Amino acid sequence: MRVRFGPFVFDRATRQLLEGTREVHLSPKSFDVLQLLIEHRPALVTKTELQDRVWPDVAVLEANVANAIAEIRRVLGDDPKAPRYVCTVSRRGYRFCADAEGLDSPGRFESKGLWLDWKGTTLPLDEGENVVGRHPSSDVWINATSVSRAHARIQISDGVAEIEDCGSTNGTFVEGKRVTSRHSLVDGNSVTFGSEKTTFRRWSDGESAKTEPVRR
Repeated sequence: MRVRFGPFVFDRATRQLLEGTREVHLSPKSFDVLQLLIEHRPALVTKTELQDRVWPDVAVLEANVANAIAEIRRVLGDDPKAPRYVCTVSRRGYRFCADAEGLDSPGRFESKGLWLDWKGTTLPLDEGENVVGRHPSSDVWINATSVSRAHARIQISDGVAEIEDCGSTNGTFVEGKRVTSRHSLVDGNSVTFGSEKTTFRRWSDGESAKTEPVRR
């Protein structure tokens, strides 16, 4: 996802916020908050949802969200009393209120033959960041109680897949080994989220099975 608003360009895949050609620094958590606001624009994102998605399985003070919003406003030069980018919805949350232009070419984030197989269900993985979790708004939704709301993150860049845990309660495992840092994935890897077992798959024209003729 690449989005232009005002003089800024937000790039989810590279995790960059640019003002013209200059990269603007945002702390990782504030970047994640801004991403959620942009993805849900112009809808409200509640404080609870921000807490659950950005600080999963951690007891978070409401001030953490407010501090992240304050950092975003400072970086964007936004005035909370006359907001151009982030509006406060009293006692509920925030919404991204600027006019924004999507810069992605058609199909850029469509699956390029990468997916997770979960209980016979195909869960496509797109170019860029894929958040795996139990929350329905997750990029990859696994509705199981052992899976945290925002459990893990799978990053796809030019066909290369890497996975990292997002501080989940029950851990992320590749081939039975707990993931403690970013870990590369190859076709056929067993990937377990909590107690939910999946298989990482990569399509290969050369290795795919031939179509079987139907006997009539």
